[in-house]
Amino acid sequence: MFHLFSSQHQNITNVLDSTLDKLKNKDQETMKQLADEAGTIDPDMLENYRKQLISQIENSKDHIASDPKSRAEDYASRDPFVGLVQTNMGKTAHAMGVPAMVNVANDWQKYGDVDPRWAFCPIISFFQSRIPKHEFVGSADIVAYNYAEHRPKFTIAIMADWGAANTAARQVSQQIGAKNPDYVIHLGDTYYAGTAAECQASLDMWPLRDAQNNPVPFKSFALNGNHEMFCGARNYYGTLLPAFKQGASYFKIRTEYWQFIGLDTAYAGGCLNRPEVKVQWDWMVGNLSVKPLLSTIFLTHHQPVSAHAQEFSDSRPLYNDVQTLIAQTQPNPIFGWFFGHEHRAIIYDDKATGFKARLIGNGAIPHDAENEVKCDDGCTPITCVNSGTWGEGNAISSFVFLTVDGPTLTVEYIDQNGQSSSIPTETWTATADGQPFV
Repeated sequence: MFHLFSSQHQNITNVLDSTLDKLKNKDQETMKQLADEAGTIDPDMLENYRKQLISQIENSKDHIASDPKSRAEDYASRDPFVGLVQTNMGKTAHAMGVPAMVNVANDWQKYGDVDPRWAFCPIISFFQSRIPKHEFVGSADIVAYNYAEHRPKFTIAIMADWGAANTAARQVSQQIGAKNPDYVIHLGDTYYAGTAAECQASLDMWPLRDAQNNPVPFKSFALNGNHEMFCGARNYYGTLLPAFKQGASYFKIRTEYWQFIGLDTAYAGGCLNRPEVKVQWDWMVGNLSVKPLLSTIFLTHHQPVSAHAQEFSDSRPLYNDVQTLIAQTQPNPIFGWFFGHEHRAIIYDDKATGFKARLIGNGAIPHDAENEVKCDDGCTPITCVNSGTWGEGNAISSFVFLTVDGPTLTVEYIDQNGQSSSIPTETWTATADGQPFV
């Protein structure tokens, strides 16, 4: 994957500004590209597309301007259109042989306004965004997508927001590979837009590989993230899941004492209880209604809680779905929950959440070093953050390494350099009695 460095914010803004100017002035070459992508020369239809695209670009510029993370070194926008533009900028840069765009001003003059291909990126992205998303795949049968682990002792590596094919992601992959876990699980987000090439890049650096250098099936799992949805999850379903022989975007790994339940929160925009994913909801309710219930660990992309005001507001629909889930199953069905989406690593206060909520979204994307000591007003209290740094002072990336040993679960937080995180190792003990395999 090709990344544009220095200031993603400035590079994207330059591209959007260039396209906007050309569209408003009906630049001949730009209008021809619009017609090519639209597959029509009808003047009324092209004029309608031109106005829609102008509106889309202006809205996306407003989104970037209001996003506090937009100044980050390797900005990954949560706006689907911007994510697609970033992907197409990467493809264009690769085709043009752009070295790195290290100096925004000089490189933009050299490779930007003198080459119309940059201005085509938003046009291509606009029509990509109009392609319908992949049909949701699943079954409500509670035994579907279940994997039984009979060994009392085994290991699981979990990373989130990791699919960036950058230095941090590769180092995380190398550290996971060196520990040779029995399972590897990615909680989702393949940057920038979950395209086929980006999904393949993640597979190429997958840490758990067989003798033929392919990802190990049935031991490798990937959840759907909001960035995969930028391409309608078409490549998540078409590229990632077949490589893992993973039947759906949700699954369960069970032991005598534990069940690890991976769920798709991205398909329905950060929610679980929605008509389009009802089959997953029914599967989940069924698995959590069994008595006696195993100690249950949820794995999702989106966060059910947050220490930060904007993300806390974003988490409320998922949190409300959990309350509905509890009402439909049994009290306290969730023992612990690992999730990503926010590019941070945080331990939340168990007393405040009612379960062990662990944010591990610092899998690859550079972000400001963490120094939080308390939550924003009205948000979820925290007890610890990963305060480590690397490189130019960015927050360090990390992953979680679980060792399951009967009723005991050891949770290690490991940084991209292979060292223990500033978050201390935890030991969890199952609250449920062991249940025999049927």
